[in-house]
Amino acid sequence: MFPPRLKRNQIVLAVFLILSVGVLTLHWRLGTDSFFNQTQRVVVGLTGPLQSGFSKITRPFKNGLRYVREMGSLRRDNTRMKGEVTKLREEVISLREAKRENKRLKQLAGFKEDKYTTLAARIIGNSPNNWQATVVIDKGSAEGVALRMPVVSGEGLVGQISKVSSHVSEVQLILDQKSGVGAQIQKRGEKGIIQGDLDKEPKLNFISKDSRVKKGEAVITSGLGGIFPKGILIGFTSEVKLAPYSMYKEIKVTPIVKFSRLEEVLVITNPQPKIPWKKE
Repeated sequence: MFPPRLKRNQIVLAVFLILSVGVLTLHWRLGTDSFFNQTQRVVVGLTGPLQSGFSKITRPFKNGLRYVREMGSLRRDNTRMKGEVTKLREEVISLREAKRENKRLKQLAGFKEDKYTTLAARIIGNSPNNWQATVVIDKGSAEGVALRMPVVSGEGLVGQISKVSSHVSEVQLILDQKSGVGAQIQKRGEKGIIQGDLDKEPKLNFISKDSRVKKGEAVITSGLGGIFPKGILIGFTSEVKLAPYSMYKEIKVTPIVKFSRLEEVLVITNPQPKIPWKKE
């Protein structure tokens, strides 16, 4: 014999199954227009707006919970993306610097293909005060550098060697007020001396007051003086004036070399040919 409680549960379950089967059978037999189905639609119509309103009320809370769950993931993604952006910036900076250096080296290589014997050097220091215009390079006597050797860049004339030690040398720039370079106006052939000035605009001295030189004309080395080879570009005339009671014009020259951005140079190591003076 089964216990009374178990028997009662079995009876309830049997009744529930019979009712379920009966409802399903009735639903299929009566069709969509039956009272049962109409009642079902009414119930759905009444409860639908309630469900929609409940969904609208609870949606912000669900979204908030989702945001809280995703916040940690967003933080991790943000940190990762910041790291990637930093890395990309570093790569861009590195590529730009490599491009600049490649351009400078190509210019130097173009100059080396000329008739001169040259030694490439890197600038490692600048003049210690405002009264001088010098730079220090990483090549010295051990590498073949000697006093008064001309120094150029891929753009044009830089200066000359003024001090030498074993592995470093000092270059006196054409901007230095003690510097003097034999020069000429390329178009006209008129010769003078380029002298440095404190305002960083070298002067072209000893050009006759009758000269027709104008602003923007190229100035090159003349080859006179036995230090600088002829034909190296120095710069362009930026100002031409005639001072009262002077035999010469006042001419300023803007150097072609951008000294503030100068990083590599070439030292011309083969000396100027000696003039074979004949004995009388």
